[in-house]
Amino acid sequence: MFRTYHWLYPKYFVSGESMNPTYREQEVIQIKAHHQPQRFDVVVLHPPDDPEELYLKRIVGLPGEQVDFKEGQLFVNEKPVADEFADRTEDFNWKSLYKEPIPEGYYFVMGDNRTVSRDSRIFGVVSKKQILGIIKEENN
Repeated sequence: MFRTYHWLYPKYFVSGESMNPTYREQEVIQIKAHHQPQRFDVVVLHPPDDPEELYLKRIVGLPGEQVDFKEGQLFVNEKPVADEFADRTEDFNWKSLYKEPIPEGYYFVMGDNRTVSRDSRIFGVVSKKQILGIIKEENN
C-alpha cells in the first residue's frame, strides 16, 4: 500500500521561476489528485515538445475553448474571466496562434510568472495523457 501511494501521488521539487510567486525554486510539491483538470488547477505535466521533462503549470483553457488576453484581462470564448495572474500576461489572440478551439482531451497551460514561463503559448496545447496529476494549492 505504501509503494502504491507514492507511485500514484509522487513528490517533486520545483525547478525554475515560471510558477512564482505561487511556488518557489526547490519547494516540495505533491500530486494530490488525478481527476479531470478544471480551470486554474495546477498540474505536473510532460510538455509536448520534450516528453522527458516535467513542468508545473496552471490550466487556463479547457477543451472546446479559445483563450485570449487583452490589456490584463483573460477572455474565454470572448467572455471575460477573472484570473489573478492576467495582469502579468502579454496580450495574445487565440486566432493568431491556432485555427480551432482547444481539441477534446487537451488543455492550454501557463505558468503564473508569465513573463518567463515556457508554456502553451510556445509548445502548444497539452493532452490529458501528458498530465501526471493535479497539485493542490494548500501545498504552499
